[in-house]
Amino acid sequence: MAGDYTFGGGYKINDIYQPLAFTPGKDSPYLGQSNLISSGQMGITVNPTVVNQLAELSKALNQGVIPIEVGTLNPEHFENIPKEHFHEMRRKAQLAGAKVSLHAPVQGIDPAGFGQKGWDADQQKLVENQLKDVVEKAGYIDPKNNMPVTIHGSNYHGSTWKFKIDEETGKRKKDYDTLIAVDKETGEARPVRESRQFSPEFNEKGEVIEDVSSPEKMLKAANATQWRKEVDQVIYQNKSADKILANVHPQLTHYLQAVKRDPDQINYLEPEHQKAVMDLQVAEAYLQDASLGVNSLFDKAYRHANDENKKKLEDAIKRFQKNQMLGYTEEKLRSLPEHEQMDAITKINSLNTQSRAIQLFAEDIRKANPNMLVPVEEFATKKAAETFANVALHSYDKYKEGAPVISIENLDQGRFGFSQGEDLKKLVIASREEFEKKAVEQGKMSKAKAKEMAEKLIGVTFDVGHLNISKKFGYTDEDLVKEAEKVKEYVKHVHLTDNFGYADVHLPIGMGNVPVKELLEALGDEGKRARKINEVGGWINAFGTMPYAQLLEAAGSPIYSSGEGTTWAGAAGFQQSYLEGYGQMLPSTHYEMFGAGFSSLPKELGGQRGQSGGRMGGGF
Repeated sequence: MAGDYTFGGGYKINDIYQPLAFTPGKDSPYLGQSNLISSGQMGITVNPTVVNQLAELSKALNQGVIPIEVGTLNPEHFENIPKEHFHEMRRKAQLAGAKVSLHAPVQGIDPAGFGQKGWDADQQKLVENQLKDVVEKAGYIDPKNNMPVTIHGSNYHGSTWKFKIDEETGKRKKDYDTLIAVDKETGEARPVRESRQFSPEFNEKGEVIEDVSSPEKMLKAANATQWRKEVDQVIYQNKSADKILANVHPQLTHYLQAVKRDPDQINYLEPEHQKAVMDLQVAEAYLQDASLGVNSLFDKAYRHANDENKKKLEDAIKRFQKNQMLGYTEEKLRSLPEHEQMDAITKINSLNTQSRAIQLFAEDIRKANPNMLVPVEEFATKKAAETFANVALHSYDKYKEGAPVISIENLDQGRFGFSQGEDLKKLVIASREEFEKKAVEQGKMSKAKAKEMAEKLIGVTFDVGHLNISKKFGYTDEDLVKEAEKVKEYVKHVHLTDNFGYADVHLPIGMGNVPVKELLEALGDEGKRARKINEVGGWINAFGTMPYAQLLEAAGSPIYSSGEGTTWAGAAGFQQSYLEGYGQMLPSTHYEMFGAGFSSLPKELGGQRGQSGGRMGGGF
């Protein structure tokens, strides 16, 4: 029955039934698709800032949530959880039919081994052991069903990217904004940015030329400069020795050998001969430093060389040995007449011969630049893959086929590494390959089985909110979808959260500008199968409530298990609730004073409590 109804005072309702109440309003968090996520798939994280995760799990179970993620941000908080709590979580989840996943601690946990001062091998091993402990405890909760354990791919600075117009094609092109480079030897990191420099020349238009060097070009230049300086330092020592040797007559070098055999002999030499010996001692010290330096250069170059440079360096060794021996072989020396043999040995041992050999060897090493500065993602991929493979093997050793899954999470650009789809993909592939290699080498399984288990136990936790932070670098929704498509086949788990592209604030979905619907579609079948956890710890801490109702509304989850009928998005239209709550409409002090149902009111006021004082005195 529809029509206009006018009440006293002129208040008018056009349609008392308001059929549009079933349609979400413009201020609704509804994402525009019914049953985008069913209530059975709508997971939620508990408060990650408290130690008592067992109590937090119970709160979530009381709301009827099925997928639930536990875990703490702080490693010390995680250590404070007794093992009995993990076992109790398993029992509670089994009774409620819930599916529990675990988020590993994040503060100070970098799988590649980075800390405040850069990369450190001991730090990497420490983190690996911490993560092994995490997956062991995950197995207490669920030892049989490959429970996802989300681990941040990085907790260290990452490179940033931006889109710019390609001058040649006129199309948008993805390029570095700031490239974070790491020294492979020291583990120290440095930012490398685009450089603009004016040259003292004109272009065709008569304008002073401005040279623009991309971060990649600047990195290449930095590698060349760093390696040149290191080689030049060795050659400088060598040249210093050569200057001295040039002023000392070769026939006087035998005095140096005599003084080496008996240091007191220097006191019996002529003053000019004493000076020559002391000069030769200084030259020899320079050559010793140069020899140590060239050996150190070779070690660095060979240890970090690719196959091509290793071949160059191996050939350089042969030339170095030949130059040291002046072309003689041991066999040829032995075949010489005694006086010729002694003369050859004297020349071989001379400082001039040593100097020449070192000089030529250093120049050969110069050609095998190991490029010690590499992008942080390249360096971290190798190190983190070792950690993830070892942790996954430990998980398999403890729990076999049902072992917890190592699910590597993408991070937000600007703060951490592995924010880009391609980088995360490379990390997962490298981790799986390392797992396969170690599993076969250690005799744990066949190659085919190792490949199967690697794909089963190592994958991706795809966080839509972290990806959305790239918007502050100029990314569009379409760009984000392309990033998601790069990792879709590796997805094991999904984190849902919302923001406005500038900070990882963990709003419930639908309350920011994350293209949740489009990103879930980009993940394809893998995204549909994966558990979906709404990371709303920030909301819980800020507003003190669990936004489960808002999440169901945003995802258009059906009210009924059959999937038919209205959704929570439509039902929300009847509530007309206020996000800030209703205030103190039922103050707790009233119940404390008057009891439940106000039964402690005096009888005169309808209560059951008898009068205990005179009314004139104001007593009850």
